[in-house]
Amino acid sequence: MTAAEAYAPPRSLAAKVQRRLTQWRAAHLAHLVFDRPILSVCFDDFPRSAATHGAPILERYSGRGTFYASADLALKDGPCGPGFSADDLARLHRAGHEIGCHTFSHSDCARMRAYDVLVDIARNRDALAQMGHAAPLRTLAYPYGETSPALKAALPPRLGSARGIQPGLNAGRTDLAQLRAYALFGDGLARAHRALERGARANAWVIAFTHDVADAPSPWGTHMEDFRAFIVRARDAGFMLAPVSAALERTIHAAH
Repeated sequence: MTAAEAYAPPRSLAAKVQRRLTQWRAAHLAHLVFDRPILSVCFDDFPRSAATHGAPILERYSGRGTFYASADLALKDGPCGPGFSADDLARLHRAGHEIGCHTFSHSDCARMRAYDVLVDIARNRDALAQMGHAAPLRTLAYPYGETSPALKAALPPRLGSARGIQPGLNAGRTDLAQLRAYALFGDGLARAHRALERGARANAWVIAFTHDVADAPSPWGTHMEDFRAFIVRARDAGFMLAPVSAALERTIHAAH
């Protein structure tokens, strides 16, 4: 699949309004307070380069990330490069990274019935277990960042959090069913750098996401040097570099 053939959610005015309404309709409210700033780096889909290039950069600076896996994308060529393998899952898990759920089919969840998405999530869990990754999946990232109020309300308790792609810091009043995150590609990279400044001052949780990490990245990926520079800036600003579920466990106050 080429970049031109990749699916894109609707971008009409009505669709944009619906996204805002979905973000505002919290389903799992918590009040998050941290004793230091935290950065969680996420790799959506995830292509092999996230494991072979992104993970070692994080590890070099004592960080670990969350790799959101859609089992149907494993070993397939996609717009962000070849998909992950069973060996990638095993190595990342051994190294202390988190494997998260990205649904099995990587479909637009906002255009599916909530029940069908839950079935797809369970199918992904079982498929990853067949690939050798039997550890619990404790966090979800919505493909394309798309979800619905019904799905947010229906998420099973075993998923402690779910993540979208709307920018913002995660601190204070937070919807754990649609955590906010910053892209590390395109115009989002500069916004993510600014978020580090704000997050460091506020002891906030910053989530950043990308797909491939390469010398010649896709439109949804990050150049290796840009990725390294972002991680170094976060480390120098005092951020803890932790996977999503581990970061959530660091909260010192999470009243629901």
